[in-house]
Parts: sequence; C-alpha cells; structure tokens
Amino acid sequence: MSAKFVESTHGKKHLCYLGYRYFAKRKNLNGSEYWICVKCSATATSYADSSVVVRDEHTHLPDATDREVLEMRKNLKRKIIDESGSVDSIVEEAYHAIHAQPQSTDLIINLPAIRTIKNTSQKQRRKTRPPIPLKIEQFPFPLPDVYCKSTQGEWFLLYDGLLDATRSLIFATYNDIVSIYHSKKIGTVTGHFIHVHPFFIRYIRFMHIMTDYQHHAFLPYLAVNPNKLILRTITIDFELGVSNVFTKHYPSVIVRGCLFHFGQSLFRKFVDLGLKAAYNDNENLCIWFRSFAALSLLPLNHMLQGLQCLTSTRPEYPNIQGFLDYYHNTYGPFSKFPPHMYNLYRNITPRTINYLEGRHSRMKKHVNSPHPNIFMVIDFPG
Repeated sequence: MSAKFVESTHGKKHLCYLGYRYFAKRKNLNGSEYWICVKCSATATSYADSSVVVRDEHTHLPDATDREVLEMRKNLKRKIIDESGSVDSIVEEAYHAIHAQPQSTDLIINLPAIRTIKNTSQKQRRKTRPPIPLKIEQFPFPLPDVYCKSTQGEWFLLYDGLLDATRSLIFATYNDIVSIYHSKKIGTVTGHFIHVHPFFIRYIRFMHIMTDYQHHAFLPYLAVNPNKLILRTITIDFELGVSNVFTKHYPSVIVRGCLFHFGQSLFRKFVDLGLKAAYNDNENLCIWFRSFAALSLLPLNHMLQGLQCLTSTRPEYPNIQGFLDYYHNTYGPFSKFPPHMYNLYRNITPRTINYLEGRHSRMKKHVNSPHPNIFMVIDFPG
C-alpha cells in the first residue's frame, strides 16, 4: 500500500499509512523522511517511490476513518475562516452532512464533541476578526461593511449614533422593522441580561403575530423612530424598563403583563417566605394561593372585590401577611404594575409569552459563552 499525504488542521504535512497517521520529524539526506505516529512513539520512514517502512509496533489499533476525519476538520476550519455565517450553523451543517454518510457512526465516534468543535471554531474565527472591544468607544467608526450586513446580504445596521449621549448600535433588517410598524396584531417583548456582553444595554427580542404567524427579531429601534408604531397591544414579562419605554414613547399602546410570569412571581415570593411545604401539604392553602393568579381573569371592576374576599379568607400561616404585603406593593392599584396592566378578562389574544421564551431558550442552547462578544452576536442567526 502506497503512502498518502494530508495536511493537518494546523497546516502541517502528515503521512497516512495502513490506518495510522504520522507527523514529520525530519528529512534525511537521501531524500527519505522520518515520521512519528501522532498517537504513540512508533516511527516510520517514507521514500521517494512512496514506499513506507514502519520501524516500531504501534500501541493502538489502526483507524481507517482517521484521514477522512482530518479532511472534514480541515474543510470545516477553512469554511469557518472564509465564510461570515454563524459558527454554530456551519458546525451543525457539517455534523448533519456526516450523519448522512454510510459510515456516519464510525466518523462521529472519532470526532470531538460538537460543543468542543464549536468552541475551537470560535477561536479560529476570532483570529480573522479585529480585537474584541471592551467599550463602545473602541468600535471603529464607521463600522466595516462586513458587520453591517446579514448573512443574506441585507443591510443589518439600522442606526449608529447617539442615544442619551452614548454611541449606540442598533441591528435589525429593514424588512423586520417595516413588518412590526405595520402590524396591528399583538406583540410580545422580553429582555434578557444573562447572555449579554457587559457593554450591551440589553439584548431585546421582540416578536409580533402576523397573519402567517412569522416571527421576527427586533432590537430597540423604538427610541430612534418614535411616533411611527401602529401596534395596539404589547405583552411583556413585567420588566419595568420595557414597560416605561412604551409608556413614555407610545402611550397609545396597551401594555399587558404575561399571565405566566404573573403567577410565577407570586409563587416565587410564596417560596421565599417559606410556604412551599405548606402549599404542597394543604389543599386549601394551595387553592387560596392559586386564586391570586386567577384574579387577573376577573372583570377589572371585580378584581378589588375578589382581592378583599381572598384577604378575608386567608389561612392562618406564618408569613401570609408578608405575601399580601408583597401583592399590594407590586400588583396593587398604586403599585408599579397596577391591576389594569395584567387584567386579561375577555382577552382572546395569547395571554403569555411562553412561545417567545421557548425561542429564547433554543437560542441559548447555541451560545457557548456566558458573555458572547459583539462579533458572536452579529453572526448569530436571528
């Protein structure tokens, strides 16, 4: 069997022979080359006529797929460097192509874990990018075109200017913005801080329901173009900052709270007050607590009466008064989230933003870093 030469992922010349792979150690004066196995200390010598003489016994079995795996990793690295698409998408497409091959099981076993490949690919992509800016002031001005267009070639940078005396970059496609501004259907907004680089104000995902139920990503373009939105109703997850934006700039938009997040916040407080065990053991306490979430389904003018009924029939447990105080301070008539905001009586539109949270959950599965840098965010598929 003649020798086959391949290039490693680091651009080095390797020798593949009888299922074993060797890296070059030195070139001899007679034109032969001396090789060492990449997995053990076995050596071999190759000659100009493509013949190979193995000098030692290997301490491992041969691997017929090793050369093919190396070629796949090399092609993947080249694609990561040459293309501007999302690293996660490129890696997942490569793995999908491997699964479609007849010997996919053998190939997958010899490949690193997909998360390891993604992390390695991100490092390779980083070598082709400018230094990661730690402050917004370190961004080049104007921003290079490669960071201003989506993977489909659409212009992606909508705004690069000052907001509250701070340079701000807003990314979204024009068609997404037009769709939102011309939609009269209900919209949903959720803001997340966990997977955001420190110099981001917030990564906001905005979705609206159109007749075809297509979802669109949206960033805070609202502050740049006020008085253009014709959206009638918005559902949020009780983020005060998001609520204030619509209250200040779009007073005609009805802001509603998510029913799921309303009940979740009540239960979280219930647990914090040490009432979880009693909730699980006492059915009457369980029904009494769940009635608080049901208050939002009563007619608005009946909510106060319903609250008074629950207050008068409260169970005798420690910290129940603390729970009532929390409800009055957070969701009472003079609180930051008054009853009309989370009242969902006769609301035939979606009462929760669970479908948006599901999309965000799927997005987080593609994020390999707790704080993705600006280039990862730009590359991420919407």
